[in-house]
Amino acid sequence: MSRLQFETPENVAVSYSSAGLGTRYVAWFVDQILVWFVTIVLIISMICAGASFEGVDELFREGAEEGSSKAILYIIGLMTLVWGLGSFVYFGASELFLRGQTLGKRLSAIRVVKADGFALDAQSILVRNIFRVVDHLPLLWIVPVLSSTGQRLGDMVAGTIVVAEENVELSSVRNQLAERSALESEFRFDATSLARLSEMDLHAVEQILERWNQLGEEQRQHLIGTMLPPLCQKLKVETPPIERGVHFLEDLLSAELRRQRRSLG
Repeated sequence: MSRLQFETPENVAVSYSSAGLGTRYVAWFVDQILVWFVTIVLIISMICAGASFEGVDELFREGAEEGSSKAILYIIGLMTLVWGLGSFVYFGASELFLRGQTLGKRLSAIRVVKADGFALDAQSILVRNIFRVVDHLPLLWIVPVLSSTGQRLGDMVAGTIVVAEENVELSSVRNQLAERSALESEFRFDATSLARLSEMDLHAVEQILERWNQLGEEQRQHLIGTMLPPLCQKLKVETPPIERGVHFLEDLLSAELRRQRRSLG
């Protein structure tokens, strides 16, 4: 896996590892199981419901009279249509509302981000999922193998990349803040405010807190002074005093960890 480095608008360098092809395949396989399960259930439901309508019933009866192959073709065509639409809706909606993840990607600890490290937008999601159909062509399976960052054709056109999430077990900051309750927080953030932040913003906050004890006072003041104004502008909250900056970042990350825990049920 190659290491990718970006700089946030707060002038903090963050890095990600590109997701391995094996990990991406596992995520894709899990997602396909889900999509095919829903597709089969819908097809069976549609056939059962359609059997009560004279036109649909006659269509399959004619197919059976002319040979079972025609009826099978009807079913295959219907399955292809439902699977295609279902895949487009599932992948698009998941990546939009789960911040670049599907259920398969979440289980595999990977996510999609823009090639510049920022969170996905609706346009990027639309483009990469339109090209998903093209990427299923066997001839194009070689593209991610040849790409240094594992991008498929749809990723290249949409300007996106799949990255591996950092192992949360390695983060002492997460361990310390994950169980902090909202009542213990000096600064409060609601879900609407948190949704304005990208994964790169949150990763930058976590990296600063991880390194906080190794930084000198001058470095601390510089990082806090540089990072807080644009971060607070995104959150649409008032910038706290410099001396309360680290508490602001801790409460922010703690609020995001609580939000993630709630979304996982």
